Amino acid sequence: MKPDPFDDPPNAENDPLWLRRPLHERAIRIGFYLAVLGLLCLVMGPLGFVPWLFIMATAAGGVERLVLRLWGDARFHALKHRQGRHYSFAGHPLQIHDDGRDCWIAEASVRRLLKRQHDPALKARFSNQWRDSAELGLQGKGLWIKVSALHQHLADAPERMDPTRVRLRAYLDRDILQPAAKRRERAG
Repeated sequence: MKPDPFDDPPNAENDPLWLRRPLHERAIRIGFYLAVLGLLCLVMGPLGFVPWLFIMATAAGGVERLVLRLWGDARFHALKHRQGRHYSFAGHPLQIHDDGRDCWIAEASVRRLLKRQHDPALKARFSNQWRDSAELGLQGKGLWIKVSALHQHLADAPERMDPTRVRLRAYLDRDILQPAAKRRERAG
């Protein structure tokens, strides 16, 4: 029994029209489409090929891929300034600022996460580890704490074994401190 030639890998003997070779197949298709477009242009006039060109591009998925790519590019450029700046822990958004040397977290975000009221001793607890918004070049008022200092504070605090604090400490390390260190390392 003779084997089916279409079960073999394509070569010159069993694929004389090069139909199973991707580049040749694409060239044959393009040639066919151009011939059909030329015929339509002769029959319907110079503008007769425009609707058919759109139909063929749609059938081939070209328009869909183009629209999706344009949408993705527009979305990327629109959100580029926010890339790497959106952080959320346990459903609470965190305000994080990376100034190129250190990562800073808004004191209001920390209070909201740890369910604490305003703490007047916070500046003393984080001596030389906090900045005002104006010092960081940010608009608005507020106190910003170094993420590394908060990470260390969560490790040393008496309630360090609280499950929320353990998860917060792991989150700060995994999603803020390590990626920032890698970005700085790549930047040189």
